[in-house]
Order: sequence, then C-alpha cells, then structure tokens
Amino acid sequence: MQNPSYYHEQAERAQRLARSQTNREVEGLLLRMAQDYEDLAEDLENGAIEIRHPELLPQHNRS
Repeated sequence: MQNPSYYHEQAERAQRLARSQTNREVEGLLLRMAQDYEDLAEDLENGAIEIRHPELLPQHNRS
C-alpha cells in the first residue's frame, strides 16, 4: 500500500489534467478521480490499514 503523499500527488495530477480538458465529461471524470485519490489519502492519514473496493463505500454526492 502506498503512503498518503502518493495519493495526494495522484489527485493533483488528475486535477491538472482536468483543467486542460475541453471535454466536460472527461473533465468531470478526472475531477471525481482526483477526489477518490484525496479520499484514499485521508483514510490512510486517519489510520486505515486496508482500502475497500469503492462499490462498498458510501457514495458522496459529486455533482
């Protein structure tokens, strides 16, 4: 399992890619991916020892 800084870096990368998109659907997907990476980093920072499959996690309203 990676450390939280890895997931923060991936989130930043996804956000940079999202800003460069002209396709709004792709931009939205990248922003959701960035949020997922941030969520993973936060979980690890809060002491999580395993990462569950996203379908098992509560869904956030991400409009």
